[in-house]
Amino acid sequence: MKKKLKKLNQMYKMLGYNKQFVILFIIIELTVISELIIVPYITKQIINKHIPSNNITALMIFGCIYNIFIILQCFAVLKHCNMRSILKLNIQTDLRQKVFNKVQDIKIKFYDENESGVILQFLQSDVNVAGELFPKIVVEMYFMGAIRFLIISMFLMFINIKITICILILYIIGIVINIIFNKKTISVINQIRKINVELYSYINESIQGFLTIKTLNIIEKKEKELKDRLEQYNKSNNNLEKIIAKYNNIFTFITSLSIAIIIYYAGLDINKGSMLYAEVLLLIEYSSALKYQLKWFTKHLTNFNESFFAYSKIIDFLNLDNVEDLKKGEELENIYCVEYKDVHFSYNGNEKNIEKFSFKLKQNEKIALVGKTGSGKTTIANLLCRFYEPTKGKILINNRNYLEYNLSSLRKKIGYVMQEIQILPNTIIDNIRYANEDIKKEEIEDIFKKLKLHKKILQLEKGYDTDIYNNQDILSGRRKTNVKFCKSNGYKPRFNYTR
Repeated sequence: MKKKLKKLNQMYKMLGYNKQFVILFIIIELTVISELIIVPYITKQIINKHIPSNNITALMIFGCIYNIFIILQCFAVLKHCNMRSILKLNIQTDLRQKVFNKVQDIKIKFYDENESGVILQFLQSDVNVAGELFPKIVVEMYFMGAIRFLIISMFLMFINIKITICILILYIIGIVINIIFNKKTISVINQIRKINVELYSYINESIQGFLTIKTLNIIEKKEKELKDRLEQYNKSNNNLEKIIAKYNNIFTFITSLSIAIIIYYAGLDINKGSMLYAEVLLLIEYSSALKYQLKWFTKHLTNFNESFFAYSKIIDFLNLDNVEDLKKGEELENIYCVEYKDVHFSYNGNEKNIEKFSFKLKQNEKIALVGKTGSGKTTIANLLCRFYEPTKGKILINNRNYLEYNLSSLRKKIGYVMQEIQILPNTIIDNIRYANEDIKKEEIEDIFKKLKLHKKILQLEKGYDTDIYNNQDILSGRRKTNVKFCKSNGYKPRFNYTR
């Protein structure tokens, strides 16, 4: 429990919305005090004192005060509901931005070890659920449910301490049983999350491989696989609902015994003449209100576990230390020479993907690496870009270990055209400017003239401003990967390898 509270405090501090939550707390508490203390007090004064005495002036004054508090109460409720909605959206946006930034900075090894569904889970489901933890769940459980419970308990104490203590003991037993049962939901929630990751991965892969699925005519097979996964997901959710229903029913049964306690002890006190019938009715009414507030608290326990678990996963991801430091090392001005010196590399530490690989390439020289699929051509290029680093041996740039240069300057000097082309949802010119926002249109046109594409692009309706993302059929791709070293004063190819 202590560990959970510590992590909850860490989550709260990470949000950075202290001022908003303080204002929210004040508004909610004023609403609760008005609802449970001030308005009932005014009502009591009107009914018990001023109506019997036929005091019209006092009735008008208290009636106006009553209406003012009701209006203020309504305004406060609208205000804190609006604040909570805005806070939830802001938190979700902040978390999504932090996760996205981490995705950009993290080493590529993370993607080798995790499914694509893990990232999609973080950005979609986890962020949405975690965003509700403080502005919705914690506020409703503690700011509203727990405080209302305390105020109503105080009212009951004023009516009859003995009966109130018996009811509270009964309710505490109900809460303890509720918490014990609720712990069982954590493993089920974890299971649902894993299935959700698999679903995200499966759907993402199906979309990426849509043409292959159509070509191989395996649509029915894929639909069946998706159906099986969805049935597994529904089964786990149904299991979770059964557990929740079970402990809710037990809690309802235990708390329902409070009426029997009130009737028994109140009956004895009435026979003794130490209690009025009106007090019995108040005990029943307030105990029902107490039960409602407890149900308000306990019904959020599962939601709390889901949000807390999702938030914990996000924090663990954000705290991963396998982040690329782009600025560590010296600035690389230009590349004049590249040498692979007895380079070994393994993706998993066991199977050798590259062994004793060596070559030296000087400025203005070209080299083509030819080999069968899986022989390591792409890996050699990835090592040069420092997506990975050699497990043994060295890669030298300008006769120095390339680990001495910072990643930012190294990658700025390398142009990498991947085998699988990625088109951004934008125009042709925006896709070109993605890596270099400062490049002029004239320079882009000059490059396309050398590639014999300038006239073709000008024939398009909007030229370089054509939406390439939704019209990818206007240009074709070649199964070729190029790595180019770039001098700061121009764009000159230095190194190529072809698949």
